[in-house]
Amino acid sequence: MSIQKAGTPRTGPILTVLLIGAIAAILNQTVLNVALPTLSKEFGVETSTSQWLITLYMLVSGVFIPVTAFLMARFTTRQLFFTSMITFSIGTIICGAAPNFTMLLLGRVVQAIGAGIVMPLLINVVFRLFPIEKRGAAMGIVGVAIMFAPAVGPTLSGLLITQLSWRYVFFAVLPFSLVALFVSFFILKNVSEPKQAKLDVLSVITSTFGFGGILYGFGVAGKLGWGSLPVLSAIVVGLISLALFVIRQLKIEEPLIDLRIFKSLEYTLSIVISFFVNGVIYSAMILLPTYLQSSRGMTALESGLFLLPGSIVMAIMSPIAGRLFDKHGMKWIGITGVTILVITTALYTNLSYTTGVVLMIVIYMVRSFGVTFLTMPLMTSGLNSLRPTLQGHGTAMQNTLQSISGAIGTAVMTTIMATQTKLFISTEVAKAGQVDPASQQFKEISGNGLVHGINMSFVTATIFAVIGLISMIVLAVALDKRKKKVKTAEAM
Repeated sequence: MSIQKAGTPRTGPILTVLLIGAIAAILNQTVLNVALPTLSKEFGVETSTSQWLITLYMLVSGVFIPVTAFLMARFTTRQLFFTSMITFSIGTIICGAAPNFTMLLLGRVVQAIGAGIVMPLLINVVFRLFPIEKRGAAMGIVGVAIMFAPAVGPTLSGLLITQLSWRYVFFAVLPFSLVALFVSFFILKNVSEPKQAKLDVLSVITSTFGFGGILYGFGVAGKLGWGSLPVLSAIVVGLISLALFVIRQLKIEEPLIDLRIFKSLEYTLSIVISFFVNGVIYSAMILLPTYLQSSRGMTALESGLFLLPGSIVMAIMSPIAGRLFDKHGMKWIGITGVTILVITTALYTNLSYTTGVVLMIVIYMVRSFGVTFLTMPLMTSGLNSLRPTLQGHGTAMQNTLQSISGAIGTAVMTTIMATQTKLFISTEVAKAGQVDPASQQFKEISGNGLVHGINMSFVTATIFAVIGLISMIVLAVALDKRKKKVKTAEAM
């Protein structure tokens, strides 16, 4: 891949090696989307339990990411990248060789720590190397690499599971991190000078319990019930811890995350929109393969191929969206993107056994087209509104909430799917009288229950998307007001 220079020597090689590492991290996240049913059978666990292989990965990386603002200030680019790739590679080996589900989860945690470093580091390097008028295009190129993983991840995973074994799903990711590590020794340069910085341990603890408690509560609600003591306790502990985290950041001299970033309305709104949009995006990546494999009888490979055209659309459109952002700003491309997301998500709320697969693929491709106007442009727009000294903190917060929103969105949708499926089955069984669990009638009821649960999850996702659209309209109004102020000031 070739990236034009922006006034900094060796810009292309520096970004290229970071992008290879980013591909490893994101590929690792998406390869499990179609593998969960296989892993559930392999280890004898429920889908809601195997879901933690994805949810925990996003949680750990999301919890770890706030620390990256400190790490990027304290250590060099080379030191951080070496550490992230070595850690990620170790975690990948643990996953591939895992003898049981517990070890597999442990490997995912180690992987997530490495991945939690590389993504904020990549974005921070882009903002240091490129001037503001070229960042949209640069982030668009970053988006191509990042979209490469969703494009091949599910398909590669399905092929490996069908032809070989689930273990090769992890071993296929390993070469990316090892190549990135090897090449970085020769061409990766430092883009900033490290300085003395102090890590506030109490901030790390409160942020960990805050995000972890909330996610755990959402994650087990489907199994234990929203009114259960563990669920309520986890959510309450999470909310209290987050409140303590915020208070702590406002009081200490060197906060883990400098909350002055939220003084920028544009940045704050971009965070809100991204939170809801990411939840919608990640949930569909879980719900659709589950529907295709469990309800339509497709293999892991077939469900991976289903997602492939949409991911290719995102990879193609990402640089185009970046150039449109540089030329026209966030307003209209943002509104267009969220509107498409609302409509296409709503179209998935009425799935059945006879829904045309080709139609579903077309909808997913249109949906992916809209997503390209949201992911990188939103991130770029928010960070552009911050002064350079705060952009490291802004990057850390964006990546944190991106991981957490994806995890919460996935947990919420799978919880709704599980609870609505159980409710549907119990209701239909009660109507039919006593039904033998081994009978064909019960199997049909269970199958219809799962489809109903998936539909209800997409209803919730549509509501999330509508909230994102409302927030995008507010952002558009704010951008117009800022533009008018700038023109008035220039006229004076």
